[in-house]
Formats: sequence, C-alpha cells, structure tokens
Amino acid sequence: MIKVFKLISGEEIISKCEGMDQNKDYSLESPASIMMQRTEQGVGVGLAPYMPYASGKIKLHSNAIASSADADLKMENEYNRLFGSGIQIAPAGSIAGL
Repeated sequence: MIKVFKLISGEEIISKCEGMDQNKDYSLESPASIMMQRTEQGVGVGLAPYMPYASGKIKLHSNAIASSADADLKMENEYNRLFGSGIQIAPAGSIAGL
C-alpha cells in the first residue's frame, strides 16, 4: 500500500508501507520526500529519495507523524514510476468496457 505522511517537522513523504509493528511504527520501503516546485504551469510536485544513504527498510516512528493517508492515484502512479515497480494503475473508467 502506498501512503502519504505529513511529519510533525512539516516534511511530507510518500512510501510503500510494509505495515506497522506493535508500537504502531511504520516500516517503509523506498520512501520519497514530496516537494512543491514552481513550473511553467504554476506549482507542481517533485519527488526525491528520503534518507538515500540508509539501507533496507526505514522505520517511521508514530510519534513523528502529524497525519497520514492513502496516496491518490496520480501520486501513486508517479511514485511507482520513479521509485517502485514502474507499474501504473489505470482508473476503472479508462479501461474499455468498464
């Protein structure tokens, strides 16, 4: 499951979430920082590796999280394109016959 986290520091990250442990801390695989950036069309979103020098899964402590949510489809697809499987999910209405 791809989740978006807003940390109490103000940072926002997106990651494949492997679940929670008994302390309700998340285990993250390939997390990425979400950064707002100016584009020719206005404001856009950029993704950059979060803790790029760490190896293995990253534990995100629950007391560092201000809020969390499932990623919307466009954000999930961009994350998968850059950091995940590369597989993009088509909305149901875009598939012929559905």
